[in-house]
Amino acid sequence: MKKSPLIAVFLLASVSWIGNLWIYEKNQLPEPVFLSHFIDLPLERGTSFKLSYLENHRGLHIVNVEIPELPHASVNFLNKNRYTYQNYQSVLIALEQQIQETDASEVPLHIKRVRAWLSDGSSRLLDIGDVTLTPQAKKTADRPLFEFSSSGSSNQNVGYTLVTTKEDLIITGIENSYPDQSSPRIKLYIGALSLEQEPGYLTSLRSGDTVEVEGLPAEDISFPLAVKKGSYVRLSYRFQDTGTEPPEHKAAEKYNRIEKVVRLKVQASDGFKDDMAGFINYDSDLSASNIQKIVQARRELP
Repeated sequence: MKKSPLIAVFLLASVSWIGNLWIYEKNQLPEPVFLSHFIDLPLERGTSFKLSYLENHRGLHIVNVEIPELPHASVNFLNKNRYTYQNYQSVLIALEQQIQETDASEVPLHIKRVRAWLSDGSSRLLDIGDVTLTPQAKKTADRPLFEFSSSGSSNQNVGYTLVTTKEDLIITGIENSYPDQSSPRIKLYIGALSLEQEPGYLTSLRSGDTVEVEGLPAEDISFPLAVKKGSYVRLSYRFQDTGTEPPEHKAAEKYNRIEKVVRLKVQASDGFKDDMAGFINYDSDLSASNIQKIVQARRELP
């Protein structure tokens, strides 16, 4: 009878240990997994973008990343964020060298998988989402028509790019303002001092911590538009409210990171053409429950 309490304690400890082991195994990824990215940037020297992934604290770790389509790109690992069972890690892919003639073409470069080298010496081709890099037309003259002023974004899925004009300009249109149905739905707004007479324009072109969507919706503007030298031009964006968007436009919900360039097409009085680049950035703030859903989804794959 005196052994009964010891046996009970031993059984309780065993059950607790088995339960903890079951919970631990239930929360482990089968292997490292990249998050889902939507990236649409120019294919040119100086372009860079981040790819983020999750890996367990213990077991296989990613030690290197290769992109077959970008053999000359540099790869730099960034700081980790630690969750209960996983690490959140990003790698910065940078096109630091001049794009080789053999690498460049007239058509966009589409990247959906990267080769990840793991700590056991093996490698995997892992899905990363949708990365598109588009070759840019070569400029015949080094003549910038804009001077960068500021930019910003917030966790309310809005952001802006603000520039000043260095010459009298004509805004002739906007490139790729309405993505296809598989892309995150982004609403664009254009603001300039010369548009103040238009209904609905907000005059405060603020920068800094306060990020607001200002200007007129791009679809409501009749191009071309004249902008005087020294004016502010602001390109703002807002991701559509996916709660009210039709199903085909809910793509913003499926991407953990979004990086995109939108271009205003402009020309000077003598016909010289240039673009104003507006940068769109979104990085989801993953909670513990988000991580758990990702792990569960990966464990359920065959």
